[in-house]
Amino acid sequence: MAFEISIDELGIGNDKVAYVTLPANKNAVIDAMDRAKIRGETFLRIASCDEIPELEAYEFEEEPTLDELNFLAKRIEEISEDNTQILAYRALLRKPFDTVNEAINRTFNLETVPVYPCKNFYEYGEIVLDNELLEELREVPDEVYDLLDPEKVGRVMAERENGVFIDGYYIVADCFEPVLVYDEELPEQMEDWIFRLEIAGNSSGKTEVLTLPASEKTIAEIPEILGEKHLEDCICADFQSSIPQIDKRILDSAEICSLNLFAKEFSELSRENAAKCKAILQNSTCSDVREILNVMRNLDRYEFDNCINDFSEYGEKYLLKMLPKDFDKEVLSGIGSVEFTRNLLAANGCKFTDYGVISGIDGHLYSPIKSSEQEQKSDFTMGGIS
Repeated sequence: MAFEISIDELGIGNDKVAYVTLPANKNAVIDAMDRAKIRGETFLRIASCDEIPELEAYEFEEEPTLDELNFLAKRIEEISEDNTQILAYRALLRKPFDTVNEAINRTFNLETVPVYPCKNFYEYGEIVLDNELLEELREVPDEVYDLLDPEKVGRVMAERENGVFIDGYYIVADCFEPVLVYDEELPEQMEDWIFRLEIAGNSSGKTEVLTLPASEKTIAEIPEILGEKHLEDCICADFQSSIPQIDKRILDSAEICSLNLFAKEFSELSRENAAKCKAILQNSTCSDVREILNVMRNLDRYEFDNCINDFSEYGEKYLLKMLPKDFDKEVLSGIGSVEFTRNLLAANGCKFTDYGVISGIDGHLYSPIKSSEQEQKSDFTMGGIS
């Protein structure tokens, strides 16, 4: 984990916000936004960054894109393997910078920044004296040199270098040699796969990462890459899904080609239909790819309201649709209790999900609820008995 971002939907009185940990797959970010019901214009901000607190809530001159923040998060993950690079980067961020480009470029060439383990001017002064770093003291006789005050020497040297102390280390950020890695084109775009599989050869032991959707040619080349004759000779060693409702269990009865077909068709859905599909899957018991394909291909047989945030909203919205347009809405205040709404959902065969309210197949979200006597009467009429 590099850092967490907040995604706020813009608008007066709007309090919709989603939190996502980067780096991430783009579809995981979209899923978080779907759950938060964020569909309009957004504002991105780094909400928390444990290793680089200097980045928290930093206001860039221009709002960074999701791809830029994700790449910055990947760079921070990479430099986190070396504590001295993290310290060097933190020192560099204490110098003014306006754009995310600068924040990204400063993650490169950090080895040019000196980092010394010391807590204060006295300890740094000892390092300076031991290594004769202060040029004008190199000609001082040994008997005088040993009498010098390390704290004063350290302070003078630090003022000259503009060095800073961070967490028990002294860093000289002025020695940084910048490189221009990101100017106009981002070195790497955010991943946007639906499924990520690690395929292993049964006999060779080799592995290859396959992201779906993929071309038929890419899938066909997998066995050869792994030293196998057929795809059936390979096994899935690891499986990641950007759709929370689909996990590795689906592979027990799925061929990679079938899973790829689903991934391809799902990636072509509108965002609203993709959220609808996830809402249906959240309340289904699909056990194989054929069943989830069937759900996706029958989305028009379900009604979906992705504007409902909680039970009370559905109850109030249902009543407003049933009552005359000139009905006084103030009378409904407090009517949308959890129990009341649960009864409504059950009567209509609907489900409340993380993405909104979904009907049953061929069902309706907002239809009059008939009593059992009315239903029987309606059945008799339809059958020709009146």
